[in-house]
Amino acid sequence: MRRLAFVPLALALLVLAAAPASADVTRSLKGEISPGASQSWAVENLAGIMKVVPGSGSSVTANVTVHAESDEIANQIRVEPVTGEKGRMTLRVIYPIDKHGTIHYPGDKRSSTGSWIGELFGGDSNFEYGGQKVKVSGSKGVLVYADIEVQVPARLGQGLLRNYVGRLEAKGLEGTLKFDTSSGDMDLKSLKGTIGADTGSGDVNISDVHGTLDCDTGSGDVNVEDFDGDLLKGDVGSGDITIRAGAITKVVLDTGSGDVSLKGGDVEELLADTGSGDVLLDVGAGRLKHVKADTGSGDVTLRLSPDASFEAYVDQGSGDMENRFADATPIVKGREVIGYKRGDGRTKIDIDTGSGDFTIEPGTASASKR
Repeated sequence: MRRLAFVPLALALLVLAAAPASADVTRSLKGEISPGASQSWAVENLAGIMKVVPGSGSSVTANVTVHAESDEIANQIRVEPVTGEKGRMTLRVIYPIDKHGTIHYPGDKRSSTGSWIGELFGGDSNFEYGGQKVKVSGSKGVLVYADIEVQVPARLGQGLLRNYVGRLEAKGLEGTLKFDTSSGDMDLKSLKGTIGADTGSGDVNISDVHGTLDCDTGSGDVNVEDFDGDLLKGDVGSGDITIRAGAITKVVLDTGSGDVSLKGGDVEELLADTGSGDVLLDVGAGRLKHVKADTGSGDVTLRLSPDASFEAYVDQGSGDMENRFADATPIVKGREVIGYKRGDGRTKIDIDTGSGDFTIEPGTASASKR
């Protein structure tokens, strides 16, 4: 009888899966803005996939592919230059929000939200877009969204690329650029300059970036591969931060709930903080001056190059402390070991764990060179 009880639900799901999707009418649009070399500018889209690539000339252009359930709806989409927040010159995809307060976006076909099961159980998100309130839903509303390719000339003012719902990709760009999504993954590659990446919910994957990098996600992982520059910041509300980097002056990593891992790299200053999660720092000590790691609940493991010279102080609420440098001497306060010193103590290390172990040990030769 239990097996039979599942039959109606299973049949219903199969019927829904087999049912044809809403008709997908497409329409192509193009927009353009010409900000000055020092002017702040933006491109905004409500739902879809945004890809940002290098462009020529002095204009920012957008090639837009509209997807809608009917010609009538598709013809209501426009892409226009407007005055955005703080007076910023903005190229915006205009949706018929005044007529349709709920927009159905079926999601990215590369993710689970793009499947029929994602459409069936997709969530709703409320936004203010272009001064109007709108709901984007994975399961109801008028089917309409826009995939957009943005072409950006190099070194053109301060640019904001904002895609509220959906994946955002960028490659081969240079300048002062911020990438922003409320709900969607990011994939950023081969960038130079001052780069920002901000998402409310979604993973951020970054590779081959040079300059400064500031990543922020409310819920999702941050993964950075091959970064060189002055400053790398990563702030995650809930998710892991994983960094494999080159030469960096300062690294600041913070997560409310999740692990922090930095492997490789020639770092000068390193600050890591996690409310709940482990911290693994595996770096060279060539120019390392200062390390500070703080965990509310989690272990801290610090791996330095075999020839490292350091002075480490540890404050633990509870947990064990282990030193694996055989020639390091303990630092004693009263009868308690509160840290270790090796050589002239060139690298200053401050560790604070509410509940967790601390381990300091030699790293591998390959890790210390990266």
